[in-house]
Amino acid sequence: MARAKATARQTGTGAARQPALQGGRIVQIQGGGADVPSFSIELVTPQGATELLSRKRPTASENPAAIAAYAESMREGRWILNGMPIILSRAGVLLDGVQRLRACIKADTPFLTVLAQNIPDDVLHTIDQQRRRSFAGVLETRGIPHAHALQSALVKLIRYDDGKMLRGAGTASWSRMDRVLRANPDLEAAVKLSLEHEATVLSEAVRTPLLFMGQRTAPEATRRFLDAIANPENYSPMEPGARVRDLIDITRGDPTTRLKPVTLFAVCIKALNATISGQHQRSYTWIDPTANPTKGEDFPALDGYAGLNDPGHADETEETAGKLREAVKKLSTEEGVFPLAVETITPQMAEEYLTHNTRNRKIIAAHVDAIARDIRAGNWMMNAQPICFARDGRLLNGQHRLSAVIQAGESIEVPVMRGLPEEAYATYDIHAKRGPQLGAAFDSFGDKPLVAAAAVLLWKHELKPSGVRNAKPTPAEVMKIVEQHPRLLEMRTFGRKMIEFGRGSVLAYAAYCIERDDPELGRIFLERFETGADLPRGHLILELRKRMQIMRRERTGQEEQLKELLAAWARFKENPDLERLQRAS
Repeated sequence: MARAKATARQTGTGAARQPALQGGRIVQIQGGGADVPSFSIELVTPQGATELLSRKRPTASENPAAIAAYAESMREGRWILNGMPIILSRAGVLLDGVQRLRACIKADTPFLTVLAQNIPDDVLHTIDQQRRRSFAGVLETRGIPHAHALQSALVKLIRYDDGKMLRGAGTASWSRMDRVLRANPDLEAAVKLSLEHEATVLSEAVRTPLLFMGQRTAPEATRRFLDAIANPENYSPMEPGARVRDLIDITRGDPTTRLKPVTLFAVCIKALNATISGQHQRSYTWIDPTANPTKGEDFPALDGYAGLNDPGHADETEETAGKLREAVKKLSTEEGVFPLAVETITPQMAEEYLTHNTRNRKIIAAHVDAIARDIRAGNWMMNAQPICFARDGRLLNGQHRLSAVIQAGESIEVPVMRGLPEEAYATYDIHAKRGPQLGAAFDSFGDKPLVAAAAVLLWKHELKPSGVRNAKPTPAEVMKIVEQHPRLLEMRTFGRKMIEFGRGSVLAYAAYCIERDDPELGRIFLERFETGADLPRGHLILELRKRMQIMRRERTGQEEQLKELLAAWARFKENPDLERLQRAS
């Protein structure tokens, strides 16, 4: 059943100027539910923006350039509803939208926007590029105990439900694990019970999911089975739990015979079935079909276990997909209506959507790679930022996510919004990221990007605070480096003319380090490295030139290039053999 949100409600009140704003309504083609994200079109006033900003994350940063650009657009009446939402978490925390809200206050002008609410609090890694975390890390931030054991159990139980217990099955997405955890509150209790159980000889990775499944199916038989593993002396030798204990004891001493977790899990399911039925066997085995395709077996099922409560994961049939397409098509013809559905984008769908990517920006491969890594690792969560289509069907944004889905070969859940004005395209990514800018003081020098990159290298190797990972210097810090190290600026010439041997920034910074280390000897080293002249056969500088050319052709990273160059300098400095060089010349 479609749910229609109110038309352009006003968030906040006040006497701010009211521009002529064309509203509309979002029709959300999704079933209701407490955990379902909701979307609406809102008119945000400066007062409303102030209230929303009071809920921002303490670490949320501001981008003055973006704020100024947005404010100018709002003030001049050029702001267009573009589908990109202000995002509020389930707890009411402002996850995204700081720049637009600040711009609203700066311009003293209200603006129309999509407001996304009831979004999981842990999606920041898919909104901005913060340090990646595991799903267990997310659970820990929520204060949930035994987070790693809980994640491990979730992964195994979801794989079991999907029939993907064998190797290469991949990891369930964070979105799905989050949904499943909320729908199965007894899983946390099962983890706690498992960790306190005395059957520690049975791996926790097997014990926890088995206990959860057994508690739902046959609690008494499950308790008996685990107790027999812990205390086999209290049971008949033919007791299934006792037989499993014998198997564990026999195999665990030798790494070559020790049972793999998936095999032990399968054996335990068979033995628990025997405990439930009372039909005991002399031994319990399972052959992994990936290891033995000829004699391999299907993964066993636990009798009576119905699986996890997994809302929203039922496979979409062609019939339901067709109904969704028809609903979207019909709604797209209505003026001021923006159909929105949270879709599971498969690689095939991504390819089809990208055929409508007719006039978009150039795709940034590194950005696609980063998203694809998150998808493959199961770290992607639906973050309320929609893929947007214009009324004529053109793809307005989302090309990086769609490309990443294809590259990862896996699906993601993402909102898809249609019917937006074509003009919305120009409003995306106003503050696109750029490299550090050196400012007007250095306009008389060429190769400013090269100098900035060399300054970044100096900062990383000499000025970066200890304990800080994946950080970059600010533009102000880059300016300060260039001002304090003028010779680095001059070394851009060396970096540029030696480009066939490596990245210009690497060569400029390395030359600066070498000359600073020993000006006279460094000058000789750099001159011979530049020309290759008057060097005896096999000299380390000749070998360095060859290696650097190979590394350049193979596109080796800048850190490896820098390491190679400075290592050669260290060897030369230790034994320069200047007399030999003079004889060769």
